[in-house]
This record gives sequence, C-alpha cells and structure tokens, in this order.
Amino acid sequence: MRKPQQHWSVLCRQLASSAAVLSLASLVGLPAVHATTAQAGEKQGSNSVLRDAAAMDERVRTLLDVAVKHVQEKGIIGVNDFNDDPRFTDKELYLFSLSRTGYILSSGGWSASLIGQNVVNLTDEQGRPFFQQMLDQAAIADHGSVEYLWFNPLEGGPAPKITHFRVVDDVLIASGYAPEVSTEAQAKTLLQLAVKEYKHNPELALRKFRNKHSEFRNLDQYVFVLNKAERTLIWNPLSPELNGQPFDSVVDIHNTHFLADIADTATADAIQQTEYWWFSPLTNQVERRKAFYQLVENHVIAVGTFVLPEP
Repeated sequence: MRKPQQHWSVLCRQLASSAAVLSLASLVGLPAVHATTAQAGEKQGSNSVLRDAAAMDERVRTLLDVAVKHVQEKGIIGVNDFNDDPRFTDKELYLFSLSRTGYILSSGGWSASLIGQNVVNLTDEQGRPFFQQMLDQAAIADHGSVEYLWFNPLEGGPAPKITHFRVVDDVLIASGYAPEVSTEAQAKTLLQLAVKEYKHNPELALRKFRNKHSEFRNLDQYVFVLNKAERTLIWNPLSPELNGQPFDSVVDIHNTHFLADIADTATADAIQQTEYWWFSPLTNQVERRKAFYQLVENHVIAVGTFVLPEP
C-alpha cells in the first residue's frame, strides 16, 4: 500500500482533471465540522485498533517467513521443530504443519493434541471445514488464508480467527491469530442480517442502520444502502453529505466508480463483493476497503469492511 500522502496527491490530480467529480469533502467523506471530543476519541480508538490488527498480521507473516526458511534449509524434517523450539513462537503466536492428505504433522499450540490425526472433517463453530478449505487453496496456490470461528480462551467463547499458510516441500506451514478488527465472515453475516431486516421492514431497518449504537455498526464495519432505480445513495454513515445524492459521480481514490459498479452488479440471489480505496474520517487514513452487497428489490444493501494488507 502506498503512503497516504501519495494517495492524496493522486486524488488531488483526479479532482483537478474532472469537473464531474464531487467536491473533495463529499468524495472522501471528510466531516464538514470539527470532531467533538467523543468523535475524536472514537477516531483515535479506531485508528489504534486498525494499527494493532495490521501489526498482528505482520507478526504472523514474519513468523511464517522464519519457518519457511528453516524448512527450505533443513528439509521436511524441520517441521518437527515447530513443536517445542522457541524460535517458532512469538508470544501467543505459534506454527503448525499440515500434510496434503490432511494430517497434522506438528504444532506448537492448541492443535498439538491433533498431531498425527486427520483433520479434513474437523469443522469450526459454524460448521466450516477450515482445514479442508486450506487444502483446497493449496491445490491451486502455494499460499493462502482461511477465516473461521474458534474458541478463544481470552474471550471465553468462540471468536474469529485468521490463519495464513505457505506450501513448502508439499507441506502446509501455517500460523493464525484472532484479529482485533471485524472479519470478512462477520461482514457477510452482518449483511445477511441487514438484508433480512430490510426485507421485513425497510423503514425500520434504515432507522436501525442510522443508529450508531445498533447491531448494524461497529468501528470498522457499517451498512450502506443504494437506490438502484433512482441511482442515489440512500444511506452511508461515514459520508452523510452524500446521502440522497446521485452515486454515479462518486469515485474512490483510483477514480473507480465503485458505487455504480456495486449497483450494476448486485443480484438478489447471491452476495457479491468488490474492493475500493477510501479516505476514512475515523482514522484519517486511506484504507483498502471491501464491500459485500446484495439486491433487495430496487435497493442494494451493502456492508463495508476493513481489509488487511496482502501477503
């Protein structure tokens, strides 16, 4: 990801070259007035959470780099060192290895009890066979990631977890963590709830979407609504000046008409997704965002969520 200043310069050039684009404040969602003390606290908290999540993700990838190099140098027998060698742990983070046939070969954490067992049929709290999902990805790429719901002793119950893996010598080397930001799976669940609510009572649903203390809003995810027939943005909590305005002129910082694309590709029978780059008034930073969306009659219900950096 380029530095925010570089993104900002790109945005300024785009604004200067296109009279059809909305005002700068409208485009990036900058607030029209100074933030209150409460808003400033929310902004600082959100910024800190996103930084912590990105830092945790980077720690996992660094640990994987160390593990991959070790196995490349020592051979497949090197995965045995993940069991008890402190070089392959980082505080709460640990490594495990998985054969292509679905057997846990080694682990320095909770999955140590599964060493020697076939886990292809093991599912998470929502019935997802996440080990099998890893193997499916590894069949077509030498790296990947899965998201699942697993018991978190710090939370005292099920919590989202993200695991990244690399394939070395035909073995999957993996490490996972519990993210501090809401995950893509949670975004899809939020969208499903929002769609159900909107189908039941659109007017009441919009009131709930507007309530920042409702179940349809958190630090980095929120519901927004498009009117496909009238080509207007009905509701977006972070850019209220755009509400009721035509969305065909709204672009992200790469000059992509992502709202128009969302409206034009939404279907009623399946959840679609797209990515875009946006300047967040909560964090005062350019963020890579992902939107999950679905068509409900002439309206498109969508959920925006933060995206962690690519490997």
